[in-house]
Amino acid sequence: MSVALAVALLALLIALFTLVALVAVYARVRALEAAGPAELSGYVALVGRQAPAAVRPGPGQRAAVVAVLDAHCALCHAVWDALCAVQEDPHVRVVALVDRPEDFAVRAGGRAELLADPDARADLFEGYSPTLLAVDAAGVVMHRSFVYSDTDLGALVQDLTQRPDPMPGAERHSEGREVTRA
Repeated sequence: MSVALAVALLALLIALFTLVALVAVYARVRALEAAGPAELSGYVALVGRQAPAAVRPGPGQRAAVVAVLDAHCALCHAVWDALCAVQEDPHVRVVALVDRPEDFAVRAGGRAELLADPDARADLFEGYSPTLLAVDAAGVVMHRSFVYSDTDLGALVQDLTQRPDPMPGAERHSEGREVTRA
């Protein structure tokens, strides 16, 4: 086999691989479109959807702050500590959805609830934890924030617990822009 033939066969192989990859990406995009609205992660967008009943605000409450946490995540434990330090507000429910509750220390006097509900957690999990969600009185997810190591947890949790009721007919995305619900 000559060098020219080897290079041509290699180029053909690379072109074939590229074609297969493009077809796979196209098929994935079509599947996501058929399944409903999805973000880049491939998970169905949470903002604007109903939250599971297990984490919705109770009677007389105007909102709920829901944290989706993982026991193996050190940052998730810091989020749990921040939730436990939230000042008392009977009108806001604070819930942490966890995979293994025995790995989270329950704080005496803390007002955050620790909830191990696999179905609710799976419904709200977007492929990343920790995630904080704001749920309005009607049970609709109005805001989502991913938490990173440089996130000011105290300010974020305070913002979510003191967030005024959203404008009727509008939902707020984590980027801060409002979108009118249909």
